[in-house]
Amino acid sequence: MLGRSVALPAPVREAAQRAARLTFVLALLLGGLGLPAASHAAEGDTQATDPSPVAQAADAGLATQPADATIVAQPADPRAFAQTGFRIDRDSFWDVFTHRGGAATFGYPVSRDFQFMGCTSQFFQRLVMQQCDGQGVGLMNLLDDGLLPYTHINGSTFPAPDPALKASTPKVTDPNYAKLILGFVGSHAPDTFDGQPVNFGKTFFSTIPAGVAGTDDLNVLGLLDLEIWGAPTSAPAYDPTNHNFIYQRFQRGIMHYDKGCGCTQGLLLADYLKALLTGDNLPPDLAAQAQAANSPLLRAAVGNSALAGTVFANAFTKGAGSASGAASSTQTLALQPVVAATPNAPPQLSSPDYGLSMFLWNEPTTTDRDLKIASGMSFHWQKTLFQWREIEGTAKGVYNWTEADRIVKASAQAGVKIIARLDFEPMWARKDQAHNGPPDNYQDYADFVTAFVSRYKPGSAIGSVDAIEVWNEVNLTREWGNQPIDQQQAADYVRLLGGAYKAAHAANPNVIVISAGLSPTGVHSTDAWDDAEYLQWLFDAGLRGGVNYDVLGAHGNTQAPDVDVALGSLANFPHPSFYFRRVEQLRDVQVKAGDGNRQIWLLEFGWTSDPIHPNYSWFAVSEDKKATNVVAAFQYAKQHWTPWIGVMTLWTLADPTWSSDSEEFWWAIDNPDGTPRAALTAVRAARQAGQL
Repeated sequence: MLGRSVALPAPVREAAQRAARLTFVLALLLGGLGLPAASHAAEGDTQATDPSPVAQAADAGLATQPADATIVAQPADPRAFAQTGFRIDRDSFWDVFTHRGGAATFGYPVSRDFQFMGCTSQFFQRLVMQQCDGQGVGLMNLLDDGLLPYTHINGSTFPAPDPALKASTPKVTDPNYAKLILGFVGSHAPDTFDGQPVNFGKTFFSTIPAGVAGTDDLNVLGLLDLEIWGAPTSAPAYDPTNHNFIYQRFQRGIMHYDKGCGCTQGLLLADYLKALLTGDNLPPDLAAQAQAANSPLLRAAVGNSALAGTVFANAFTKGAGSASGAASSTQTLALQPVVAATPNAPPQLSSPDYGLSMFLWNEPTTTDRDLKIASGMSFHWQKTLFQWREIEGTAKGVYNWTEADRIVKASAQAGVKIIARLDFEPMWARKDQAHNGPPDNYQDYADFVTAFVSRYKPGSAIGSVDAIEVWNEVNLTREWGNQPIDQQQAADYVRLLGGAYKAAHAANPNVIVISAGLSPTGVHSTDAWDDAEYLQWLFDAGLRGGVNYDVLGAHGNTQAPDVDVALGSLANFPHPSFYFRRVEQLRDVQVKAGDGNRQIWLLEFGWTSDPIHPNYSWFAVSEDKKATNVVAAFQYAKQHWTPWIGVMTLWTLADPTWSSDSEEFWWAIDNPDGTPRAALTAVRAARQAGQL
C-alpha cells in the first residue's frame, strides 16, 4: 500500500541515476566504434500494443512448440513468460532484452514495469532495467550503496568491494576509456584462481554472443559485456564457510564458481532485491543486514511508507500491463491475464520405449550384471534413484560424486540411458529432518539440480543423464515431509518443479524433465489423494508442458489381474486406480489441460506375486500370470497409446539385498542373485522375436 513519501539517501538517488549516465557514455563509445548500443524504440514510449505473434522466442532461449495433430496451435506472445507470470510491455525494454541475449542474460521478468526511484523500471531475475526522463535504457548497479551492498545472502558469503580496486578503475571521462576498461577487466577477472578454473574472464567476455550483437569485433563485444556486468569491484574469494564456492563481485552482478559442477554463472541478484522490497522469500541474513543498515528498501512494497519516486501499485502482481500509470493514485491497476510464453518443444521419442528400474547404488558387484540384463532385452533406459542426501549430504555445495559417477559411467559403457530420480533431501536442507520431503528453501533443490545436470550433460567424460524425475509420488504425505496433501501442497510441488525445470534446462537445454510419478490411489485424505484429481490440481496450479515439465510422469503398479479390462468392470476392483488403464484417465486430464502434445512416461508399472503380506496378497498373481501381463501391457500400449506413451519403465529388477520378507521382492522380474523369473524370460523372448 502507498503512504507518505520518504526521502532517499544520496547514495540511493545516485544509484538510480548512474545506470542512465553509463548507458549514455557507452552509447557514445559504441557509436565511435560503428555499432549502436541498442536499436531503441522511439523516445518516451510506454506500452506495447497488440504485438504481432512470432513462431519462436529465440532470444529468450525458448523453442517453438510444434502443433499436435489434434490441437489447434494458438499464436504465442514472445513477450510473455509463463515461467514467472510477467510480460515485457515496454518497447524499449523489450528491444534491449532481445539485443542483449534475452533470458540467458537477464533471466525472466519478475515484475511489471513501474516507477522505481524516479525512473520507469522492470525487474528481471538477474538485472533491473531503468529508463529515466526519456533517456536510453540503463541497468542498475545493484551492488551499490543503498541497494544491495551486502556480503551475506541466503547462507553464502561474498567478497566485499575493494576500495583500492574501485579507485583504480578507469574513469569514463578518459579519452582512452574503452581500451583501458577492457584491459582492466582482463587483468582483474581471471580464469584461474588458486588453481581452480573459475573462468570469470571467459564468462564476462562471452556474455553477449557475436550472433546476438551482430558483430565479431572483440572490442565492441567487450563493451557490451561491460554494460551487463560493470567493472570488477573485488578480487575472487572463497566462501569462508564453503570452499567449493568462489565468488567475484562486479558493479552489477556476482559471479559464482561451483567446484562441484565445474560451472560458473551469475547470481539472481534482482530476485534478492525484489525479496528485500516485498518480504517474500526474503533470506533471514539479508533481512538482518538491511535492518541493521536501516535500509528504506526493507519490505517497502508492503509497508506504510513509499520510497520517493516509487509507486509499487501492482508491480509484483503477476500479469501483463504496466504499473507505471498509477503514479498519482493508490488504486490497484486492473490485472490483465498473462499470455503464456512459447514453451520448449516436446522431446521426440519412440512410442513406446522400454525401460527397467534397477538398484545400482552401492552395488558395484551387480551393476554390470543388471545393466547387461537391460541391454540383453533391448531395453534402452534404466531408472535409478540418486538420493540428493547421498550426494550433497554434508553441507550445501559440498558434493560427493563418487557413487553417482560410477553408475553414470557404467550405464554409458553399457549403452543404456538414465532416468535419474532426484529426491530425499539432505538433513541440513530441512529443519524437521523428515525422511523424505521438500527442502525449506526450494532454491537449494534447484541448485542441486543445476550441479547434477551440469555434471552429466552431453560431452561429459563420465557419461550423461538424459532425463530426471523431480521427486516421487507427491500425492502421498510420506513423500512430502508428512505434510497434508491438499491443493496448496500441489501448488507447492509445481513451484518446486518449476525451479528445478529452469535450473535443469539452463544447465542442459536437451535434458528431459519428468514430473513426479503419482501413486495410483482413490483415497481422499490428508495422507493421500486420488492421482487423477491431484493431477488436475497440478494443472490448476500452473503445470504446463515446456514451461515446467517436458513429459508427464505416471505410475502403473496394478491390482487388477488383467491388462485390457475396462475400468471398474471387475467386482473385486471397484475403483479405476486398481487398473492398468488408469493412465488413460490421467491422459484425459492432460489433454483437457491443453498438453496433448506431451508424452506420458510410466516410471513404474507391474504386478506382484506376493503370497505373504496381506496388504498385497489379496491382489497377487502367479509368476506366470505376471509374465503374461507384462508382455500384454507393452503390446496394449503400442496398439492403443501410441504416440502419447513414452518410456514404459518396468518395476523392477530385484535389489540384491532383498529377501522374500520384503514386499518389494515379489514385484521383481528376477531374483536377487540375477536369475530370471518368468516375466524376465517372457519379455526378453518377445523383444527378440519382434513381438514388442
